[in-house]
Amino acid sequence: MCADDCRFIDGFPGTHKIAMRFLMIAFIAVGAYAVFLHNWVWGWIYVAVVVLGQALLVLPNLCGHCPYPHERNDCLLLPAGLVRKFIPYRGPEIGRGGSLAMVVGGVGSVLIPQFWLFREPLLFILFWAALLPFLAYFTLYLCKRCRHTGCPANRVPEMLIQ
Repeated sequence: MCADDCRFIDGFPGTHKIAMRFLMIAFIAVGAYAVFLHNWVWGWIYVAVVVLGQALLVLPNLCGHCPYPHERNDCLLLPAGLVRKFIPYRGPEIGRGGSLAMVVGGVGSVLIPQFWLFREPLLFILFWAALLPFLAYFTLYLCKRCRHTGCPANRVPEMLIQ
């Protein structure tokens, strides 16, 4: 039988939502601050990459396929009503192009500020102190329990999906 750590979760506790939203905003804000400290033009480019990358790549390709905001009225990173208002449900399966688009949208948020973060050791530490638990939550917790069975990162055992 499957242990407790591989059961589907039906929704997200308020503490998880607060923590994940805080961590996401924190690493992006610290990255933006580090870039703006040294170069205003690149600071605005970074902000644009984050906003547009999330709006055009991540949200449609992840949230558009996620059952939580559309079927369970819940969302980890944004209010579910906001997701439903702007992102129509497109079914559970995320294609390879959608998966690649999500990666590109997320990687830009992480890689672009690194050059400037290396110049600011305290900001570098703060950035990674927010980003690592954010990423760990997905890989070590959520991806083993998520109802989004069409997501390529989902690691729910096959016996529970059927």
